[in-house]
Amino acid sequence: MNSLQQHRGVLITAVVAVAVGVGCYAIVRSDPFAERGSTLFALDLSSLYEVDASLIQFAQTAEIKAPLNDVRAIASGPADKIYIAGDQAVRVLSAGGDELAAMTTEGRPSCLAVGGSDHVAPGRIYVGAGQRIELFDPDGKPAGVWDVPGEDAILTSIAVADQDVFVADAGSQVVFRFDTTGQVVGKIGGAEGRPFNVPSYYFDIALSPAGLVHVANPGVLRIETYSFDGQMEVRWGEAGSGIDDFFGCCNPTQFAVLPSGEIVTSEKGVPRVKVYSEYGEFGSVVAGPQQLDVAESELGDPRAVQAKAVFDVATDSQGRVLVLDPRRKTVRVFTRVQPASEEAANDPENNEPENNEPENETENDERETVEDKTSDTDAKAAGETEAKGG
Repeated sequence: MNSLQQHRGVLITAVVAVAVGVGCYAIVRSDPFAERGSTLFALDLSSLYEVDASLIQFAQTAEIKAPLNDVRAIASGPADKIYIAGDQAVRVLSAGGDELAAMTTEGRPSCLAVGGSDHVAPGRIYVGAGQRIELFDPDGKPAGVWDVPGEDAILTSIAVADQDVFVADAGSQVVFRFDTTGQVVGKIGGAEGRPFNVPSYYFDIALSPAGLVHVANPGVLRIETYSFDGQMEVRWGEAGSGIDDFFGCCNPTQFAVLPSGEIVTSEKGVPRVKVYSEYGEFGSVVAGPQQLDVAESELGDPRAVQAKAVFDVATDSQGRVLVLDPRRKTVRVFTRVQPASEEAANDPENNEPENNEPENETENDERETVEDKTSDTDAKAAGETEAKGG
């Protein structure tokens, strides 16, 4: 009896294994390079594909070719220069897209930032490559290397202040604070502080004009704001399917800060770029999936196809939003446009003062004629009254 049961168990296991194998073979044969979205566990995300046109307050005004094969990160710097990291290199472009400088990195770059005009070394380039920070002078010459604490560092973002450099490490789920000599002088998060939930390699940071550090806490779909010494000031973000929510897992993946202090976020799963106030009030949409040329069938695809639809963002002093498109290998430049309501309000034709003056001399004549007739009638009535009284 036992041998019979064992035989049946082996037979059932074999049948299941064959069925799974046939199924996997069919999937692989029909889509060997994972070029199409999986339909095994399909979600209906069609309602999130189209964005209400009235909410889109930006328009693409330029597209700049990125001179790299595998683009990964973007930043802006003095004179609105554009910095792109990818392959094993960094390219510097003018605001109009002309290539100005090129540099080779020792490691594979994953993030970068540039010192502003108030930084101790304006224009210095900080590149996260492997487990180290590589420094370059504005002309592209190497300027040093900083080591990041820990053996499993995964560098995901850099933000540069006047006297400090902040580095996000998804491996330790900590934001390190360096001085300008490369010494760690503090950190945000970790066992001693408020922990971050970072399930993937997306862990972005940016500085506010007020001198605070914005940090994405992607596992809880939130952005949090800290002082330089790690004191939390603000936190906001809600999970949901609304346009003002963060949808899916681990969002926002990237974000940047406009000169006004507004925060530009980028999401994966349902790729869309949006604008919020620094306190989390939804403002507008820069681009939705359609504007980013993401097909509806690609929404929510967790495989390599979707990994190619994660868009890094940067902003410049003009208030432009720079979207790094890894599929087109371009920088797509979006400029804010006035909403229809504001355009109507600012239209001179709609703001002309009311003119109560007569439109022409005929109207003047007619008015004078009426007044004359009224005066004659009043005088006649007065004369009749006097006659009756006499």
